[in-house]
Amino acid sequence: MEDKRVPSAQLARWVTAIREYGLVDVALPFLDVLQVWGFVGGQVLWMLAPFFGERLAPLAEALEQPEILRQLEDDLRAGEVQ
Repeated sequence: MEDKRVPSAQLARWVTAIREYGLVDVALPFLDVLQVWGFVGGQVLWMLAPFFGERLAPLAEALEQPEILRQLEDDLRAGEVQ
């Protein structure tokens, strides 16, 4: 089976973009939902991939891997002011 991993550089770009747009407060609860429903969302994105090309592949792969979503959440929380 092929190892589908989201590169850490891609994950860092997502964290940076979420922070730059000021969406951390929205993203954190959304990530909780994605950890439960992520696989379904990933499958939907794979079905849409022929229409959007390879741009959706990293996100679809991330949604299918709960550990990636947890890492994204951890990285977002690490930047929060305590």
